[in-house]
Amino acid sequence: MAQKYANVWSRAAARLTAFSHTQAGVLRWGVLVLLTAVWFGGGIWLWRELPFSEALYRTFSAVSMWDAYFDAREPMREVVRYAALAAPVVGLLFAFSGQLGRSLARIFNLGAAHHVVIAGDSAAALSLAQDCRKRKDSVILIADGLAEETALGLRRKGVIVLEGEAVQVETLRTARAHHAAHVVAYEPDDTANLQIEAAVRRLVGDAKRRPPIGVHVSTRSAMLLKEAREMRSSQMRKKKSGPPPIDPKPFSLEEMAARALVQKESQTLLTLAQQLGQPRLHIVFFGFDAAAEAVAERVLMSLWSAHFEAPRLTVLSSDPAATEAGFKARHREAFANPDAWVADIAFMAFDWNLAAAGAEVLESVEQARGKPTAIVVSTGADPGNIHLSLGLKRLCNHGNRWPVPIYMRETSQSEFSQQYAKGDETPELDAYLLAFGAHQVNATRSRIIDGSLDQGAAIAHEHYNKGLGAKDAMSMRELQSAMKDWGDVLETYRAANRAVADAAMVKAWDAGFRPALKGEKGDSAIAVPAALMEKMARAEHDRWMAERLMSGWRPTAANEARNNDLMAHDKIVAWDQLSEADRNNDVVQVRASMDVARLMHKEGFVARG
Repeated sequence: MAQKYANVWSRAAARLTAFSHTQAGVLRWGVLVLLTAVWFGGGIWLWRELPFSEALYRTFSAVSMWDAYFDAREPMREVVRYAALAAPVVGLLFAFSGQLGRSLARIFNLGAAHHVVIAGDSAAALSLAQDCRKRKDSVILIADGLAEETALGLRRKGVIVLEGEAVQVETLRTARAHHAAHVVAYEPDDTANLQIEAAVRRLVGDAKRRPPIGVHVSTRSAMLLKEAREMRSSQMRKKKSGPPPIDPKPFSLEEMAARALVQKESQTLLTLAQQLGQPRLHIVFFGFDAAAEAVAERVLMSLWSAHFEAPRLTVLSSDPAATEAGFKARHREAFANPDAWVADIAFMAFDWNLAAAGAEVLESVEQARGKPTAIVVSTGADPGNIHLSLGLKRLCNHGNRWPVPIYMRETSQSEFSQQYAKGDETPELDAYLLAFGAHQVNATRSRIIDGSLDQGAAIAHEHYNKGLGAKDAMSMRELQSAMKDWGDVLETYRAANRAVADAAMVKAWDAGFRPALKGEKGDSAIAVPAALMEKMARAEHDRWMAERLMSGWRPTAANEARNNDLMAHDKIVAWDQLSEADRNNDVVQVRASMDVARLMHKEGFVARG
C-alpha cells in the first residue's frame, strides 16, 4: 500500500477545506428551500385570519423572537419559530462556508506535519497537487496571484491554497514546511526554485530529521540539473554522522518524459527497424528544444542493441550551426574522444516557421542520412508541434514514404492528443502520432516524489553492487528492497544506473523476448544462450562507454590511473582491450537490465515472433 503523507492535523485541515468549499448541491439547497417554505408557509397559515399584509409581517417577526410566538405553545408556532431561526443561519453558513473553512483549516494547520508543500502556480504544479490529493496526501500549495476560480477548484479537492512568495522563509513557516515530508519547488524560474531550497534549509536549520525532508527542485536547464545533482553528491561526501535535515532532489520534467518514452517505446523501435531492414535505429528530430535534447540524450545512452549498429540521430533546426555547437559544448567528452566512440549525430537546416514541411525535406534527410525509424517533433510550442506533426504524418504516409511513429511533444494534454494521437492501433506499417510529455502524465506524485522512474535504476545498482553476475535473476524480495540504499548513491553512479534501467527492454528484445500481453502466460526469467550473451555484453560495453562520455567522463591518458574525482576512467576502451573480469562486469550489467525488465513487467515475458 502506498504511503500517505499527512498527520492527523494536516489530514483534518485538508478534509475541512474540501468540505467547506463543496458546491451547494441539490441536498444543501433543498434544506434551505424547505426551511424557508416551512417558515413562510407555516406563518401565513398560522395568521390566516388576519389581512395578508399583517400575516406577512407577523411571519417575518418570527425571526425576532416576538412574544406572540411564546404566548401559546401550539406546535405550528414552534415549527415556524425554529424554521425562522434556522433558515438565515443555514443561509449564512452556506454563503460564508469557504471563509469559515479556511479559518478553521489554518487553526488545524498549526499542528500539521508530514504533509506535502508545493510552491508554484504552473499547470504542472497544479497537476501535482491534485495527484497528491488523489492519493490522500495533505497538500499545501503556495501560489502568488492564483486565479480565484482555479483556487476554488483546488480547495474543493482539499488542497490548502496559501497566498505568498515561497522564497520567503515566513511563507514557508506558515506552510509548516519545516515539518513537511516533502517540499516541491515548482516555480517557472530555476533561480527561484534554488532560492526556495535555500529558504527551506534556513528554516530547518540544524534540526535533526528522520527521515530528512525531501526538497524536490525543478530545473529546466540540463546543465543546471547536472550541476545541482553533482552538488548533492558533493554534500553527501562531506556529510557528518546521521542524516542531514533536508535531502535536495533536483528533477527535470523533460528528462522524465524522455526516459518514460524510451522505456515504453524501445521494443517498438527495434521491431520496426528490423521490419524495415535498417542497420541501426535512426531518429529524426524536427526541433531541438530541451525536451527533444533530453530524448536525444536517452537514445544515445540507452538504445544500443546487439543486433544493430550504434544509434543515429538527425536534427533539423532553423539554426543548425548554433544548435550543434550548443549540444557538443554540453557533451564535450562524447565528441572529443573518437577512439572510444563517435557519436552519430548530424544537424541539418529547416525552419518550420517559414515553410511547411514538404517532400523535399524528407528526401534531403533520406539522401544524406537514410530513412528514419522514428520522428520526434518538439519545436518549443504545442500548437507548432501539432501543426507540424499532422503535416509530417500526411507526407510520411503518402506512398508509404516513411512508415514510422511520430512522437509529438505536448506540454498539456489536449482534446487532440486524447482523441487522435493515441499511437499505433493497427498492425499495418504506417506513420502514426503519439503524444508524450504532458504534465497530466508526467507531473505526478509517483514520478516526482516517489521516484518511480528510478526504481529500475536502484535495482541495477543493487545487482552490480552485490556482484550478482552469476545469478540468472534476483529474488522478488531483493527487487523490492533495492530502493532502500538508493538515496545514498552518488549522482554519477545514479546516472549510469538510470541508463542501464532505460536499456532494460532493449536487452529483453535482444534476448528474443517481449512482455506478455493480457491473457498470455509469460515466464518470469529470461534465459540467454552463452554466444548471445557475449554479443549482448559487447553491446552493453559500447552503451556504457557512450553513457559515461555523455555524462562528462573521459578515458585515462597513457600511464594515468583511474580518478573518479577527475572523471577519468581506465575502462573506456574497446571491448578487445578489456580483461576477462572487466568483460564479466558487462555480463553483470546485462543481467541487471534483465532484472529491471522483470520488475517493469511482472506478468512475464514470451518469445517474440
